[in-house]
Amino acid sequence: MKLIDAKDLRDKKMLNTISKTKPGYYKWWAPKESVVKLLDSKYLNNQFMKTVFQHLTVKSISNKEYYLIYVGIAVKDSIRNRLNWHINQHHTESSVYSSFLSTLRKSISSLVANNQCNEALTNDFIDTLIVEYEEIDALMKSNNAKNIIEKYELNEMRNNVLPLNIRDNKNEIIKGFLKELKALRKRTKYKK
Repeated sequence: MKLIDAKDLRDKKMLNTISKTKPGYYKWWAPKESVVKLLDSKYLNNQFMKTVFQHLTVKSISNKEYYLIYVGIAVKDSIRNRLNWHINQHHTESSVYSSFLSTLRKSISSLVANNQCNEALTNDFIDTLIVEYEEIDALMKSNNAKNIIEKYELNEMRNNVLPLNIRDNKNEIIKGFLKELKALRKRTKYKK
């Protein structure tokens, strides 16, 4: 898998080094100070750093510890388009209100800004993250790609505590956090 600072993918030259024709999967890694902003968000009713942090998967990247917070997949679209969507998407009212805003961005903007329309604070947070990605040698939208990639995602969700993965996340350790996050996302969707 390849590693890149999320902020570097705002540069189209860097983004274009990723395949526009291959599907794949990706992981988002956060430094501890960013994890604190998520788990102990002042917009949640409870703080979760003490109960969740110790269970996060940690990895040393450039001599600094980073924590796995999200796993995503690109089956119907290229890995480049999917990462571009997460990193460079704009928080227009129509994208927020129509639920077209990426799930990752919805969660981050809710936790760090208490407002899904706040693109600036969301981007500031995303710029602290590192993306690890893998392009798969399979056709987009193919059953082969779907089988490989969904198996990978399921395995990652079984073996890691992933606080920003909402769909199909059954991990008991973050059950309370996810419940509050879902409620927060509902409250912050229509703020301006």
